[in-house]
Amino acid sequence: MNPKSIISNLTDCSVENEKQWIEGYCGVVGDILNHPKYQLLRGYNHHKIISCHFHSVYVSFLTYKASTLLGCNVVEATRAAALHDFYLYDWHITKHDEFHAWYHPKMAVINSQVYFEQLNKKQTDMILSHMWPLHIVPPKSKEGMILTMVDKYCTSMDMFKQSKRFLPIYEEIDREVKKYANT
Repeated sequence: MNPKSIISNLTDCSVENEKQWIEGYCGVVGDILNHPKYQLLRGYNHHKIISCHFHSVYVSFLTYKASTLLGCNVVEATRAAALHDFYLYDWHITKHDEFHAWYHPKMAVINSQVYFEQLNKKQTDMILSHMWPLHIVPPKSKEGMILTMVDKYCTSMDMFKQSKRFLPIYEEIDREVKKYANT
């Protein structure tokens, strides 16, 4: 698949065209998206008026699609992407000794391991390095680079108020993921 085709496939926001992608995605991360602690992300502003939950779903959904299209480890990549900003505080209000961009990936790893699963080395690296190039150490895997690039794309869309294009997909994911509530 050529790069132009991959990009247009990733950014398709038609619910009808995305049904199979949404079902597959929810099968990989439904347990995470339904978790009560993960639901708390809805209450934290992330980029301007975008919630941390919306941003994390946006990033992880596009990471799911890109990892699939590029033949990467889809489960590892998608689950790490869903958890990349799982830091559970409002960074606009709660301040730390360390700059948020460096602090929050560490908190996301800790919270992921407390509430979900032991992350493997690749997933830990993906989360810790997703702020590259602000961090000097780049991701060590293709999946990590995908997460990093998708995060930059989604952040740009958030900042320029273009993320609303993803809203129909986000709402469909919300409906679909309820099927995985007790699995």
